Amino acid sequence: RTPSAGTSSPMKMETEDQVAQRYETPTAATLGVTVFSLSFLGLFVAAAVAAESFWEFWGVLLWPACLLWMNLCVLVPSKKFLQRRMCTGLGCAALFILPRMDICRKGPGLIIGGAESAATILVTARALQLLSRLEKSEKSEGSSASGSLWGRWRRFYHMACLSWHDVDRVKVLESAEHKSHYRSVLCDLILAMLGLVFCAVAVHFLPGAAVATGWAACMSLVCCFGAGCVIFGFYTFDRAYLFLLSYFNQLGVQSIFGPGLWQSRTVRDFWRQWNLPVQRMLVQGVFRPLCKSGISADLSGFAVFLISGLGHAWPLVVVGARNKQVVMMLMFFVSQIIPMKLESMLRIESHPWVYAVEIIMSPLFVLPLLQLGDPRLLVW
Repeated sequence: RTPSAGTSSPMKMETEDQVAQRYETPTAATLGVTVFSLSFLGLFVAAAVAAESFWEFWGVLLWPACLLWMNLCVLVPSKKFLQRRMCTGLGCAALFILPRMDICRKGPGLIIGGAESAATILVTARALQLLSRLEKSEKSEGSSASGSLWGRWRRFYHMACLSWHDVDRVKVLESAEHKSHYRSVLCDLILAMLGLVFCAVAVHFLPGAAVATGWAACMSLVCCFGAGCVIFGFYTFDRAYLFLLSYFNQLGVQSIFGPGLWQSRTVRDFWRQWNLPVQRMLVQGVFRPLCKSGISADLSGFAVFLISGLGHAWPLVVVGARNKQVVMMLMFFVSQIIPMKLESMLRIESHPWVYAVEIIMSPLFVLPLLQLGDPRLLVW
């Protein structure tokens, strides 16, 4: 029986309480701090390698320090709404400004600038999303209720573990399914890592052959393996996060990929299955408001891909990529509207169609990234 609007079934509330309790356990707290600390350590090592002065070194570390401050001091239920909003806005602005330093535009600093600027978009969206959720929860149920379901460590996972998995789309794994779940995820993780290593090795050696021979076919292979690095990299990231939360916290987190991603028969369905948390934020924050304001679904869909393209192009701008590279990245997303419109008009539905479209268009996404890592490819 479906509960009426404004109420929750006892079973659902019990499950939410169990999930909230799992996030607040010492094991979950230790795992969250460990993941954040390893990310901080990675930036520390990268800063030590890339920095040419004392101030550059510590300047890089201001970004994770600001992120930590936002978690410890900003999004806490005891603060007033206005104070919390002001602190959140200042923290998000600082996260956008800090990666614009010169160190992030050269050598190993490119990795720092790209990682911090990309994570800034995620963290800003998460901060605003969590802020809105806490305020609604406090107004409707009281601060004690919101505090019990969204305790400090659950908010920390939402903000600081540098993942965009939905922490409210989680289920508790009972002992009977816990072992089979994390073993299955671990197998997927190993396969994804092997695929990533294979594609990374190919991308390392093939550009030299492509430049030496000048063969377009060889360059196409470079782009294909580059796309493989992106896909297997996403899957490695996804399965690693799912494994950690399954093994240590006994929580089943929803994957960022839809179950029917590789069975998609249209380009539209493919993108509906790709990166689900970001897609949900864009649909709720862009598509639906535009449609409600009277803008057509086609234009609203174009706006979604445009904003997604701007979000992916922003790290390239931060690290000082050429205008051509930024435009290519933007065009990859905006031009997805063309095959989507064609398949709608001509009623095209087939797996080869989807794969052909994405393979043909993949150089627009992959080539700018490869050119940043290997300047020899700029001739293409």
